Amino acid sequence: MRNIRDADFSNLADGAYGLTTTSNQWNLSGSSDATDIFTRQLTISSIDAKKKSVTANVSWQQNPQRIGLVSFATRFTNWLASGIGNWSLPALETSYDLTTSNSGNGGANALSIAFANNYVYLGRAKSGGKEFYIFDVSNPAIPNMVGSRDLNGDPNDIVISGNYAYIASTDNSEELQILDVSDPSAIQNAGKITVVDLTALNSGNNSANAIALTVSGTYLYMARAAGDPFLIFDLSNPANPGNPIGRTATVTGSPTDVQIAGNYGYLTSDDNNAEFQVVDISVKTLPVRVGFFDLNLGNGGADAKSLILAGNYAIAGRVASAAPELYSINITNPLLPGISSTLELDADVRSISYDPSWVYAFLATNDNSNDLKIIDLSNPASLGSPPPFGQLDINNSPQQIVYEISLDRAFVASSDNTQELQVIKPQ
Repeated sequence: MRNIRDADFSNLADGAYGLTTTSNQWNLSGSSDATDIFTRQLTISSIDAKKKSVTANVSWQQNPQRIGLVSFATRFTNWLASGIGNWSLPALETSYDLTTSNSGNGGANALSIAFANNYVYLGRAKSGGKEFYIFDVSNPAIPNMVGSRDLNGDPNDIVISGNYAYIASTDNSEELQILDVSDPSAIQNAGKITVVDLTALNSGNNSANAIALTVSGTYLYMARAAGDPFLIFDLSNPANPGNPIGRTATVTGSPTDVQIAGNYGYLTSDDNNAEFQVVDISVKTLPVRVGFFDLNLGNGGADAKSLILAGNYAIAGRVASAAPELYSINITNPLLPGISSTLELDADVRSISYDPSWVYAFLATNDNSNDLKIIDLSNPASLGSPPPFGQLDINNSPQQIVYEISLDRAFVASSDNTQELQVIKPQ
């Protein structure tokens, strides 16, 4: 699809298609295409004038009674018209200082960050001040705080879906927090915060922290430190999902990040024998681990910390050790993941952000000289060689990063107490 997009973005007209090739150029053709017993259909729909959503469905007759189906969804952006800059030379465009006067505390670290609809959502460590902030970044050079509010616990992760912010918390009676963000300026008073208390009865443990979240379709997926470490919530009622509908104790260790593609969930973990794990989520009420991989090249004891998906590859970041810190894992067969390539970075890879319609991954690391690193993922099977495509010293260790292609900016949640929000631009 990248080949078709790059030839002309207008080729991605809404509808259902098959694929053909002519002179090394892919083309959309008909309403589907078939190879042997497999039928493929691509469904294209518009997100906005510059973005398309594409869902690929491959079906086959497994037996006379059952049809098999694999589905994968991704997005494509008209990057040639988006004014993408030169990310080999990133620069700090601006920052925002959360002080005692504007936030109630001048010394609490930013921990988590999300972007949606020209707003940045920032989570901050529990303190005497507020823990949740919303910034209007329609002009990224001048972030404008439009709302803030108190939360219980540390917000380890934030994901935005529709009018709601979902927050993974360390509070032992509010591990999942839901905020209505339909009016960012009214967040302090916008409806009562909805919470889900994870107990021994509904999740196997009443005190384990929520670590990471992701939304796919109408489901929210949570990685948690103990109990049943992988949980699924039904978002049919997005304001109040209630207790998890699916849970599994088959995930080992404490998971650190989670991503979803098709019928599988992918997790990084601190399990030194299974830093990368695969969960079958085809039955939402009965998720089960079906695969794992031991990232043991050079060091079998370094925890995996961060994860993104790039087509048929999972890109996993680890803490610094004698082993490489970045791994490309082939997940063409999710049941048998395997290492495709690695990259030595000499730093913990705490967070990775990647837009699948573009070619760069943005890494937040603890390298004191170059905390921000940018990796070329035009070929996700091969991570290349040091040094990274681009890097930048952004003062102290960034905790999380999110890249937004529509603004061509990376936004960082920082532990710098004078720059809790950092905005990174290309040259």
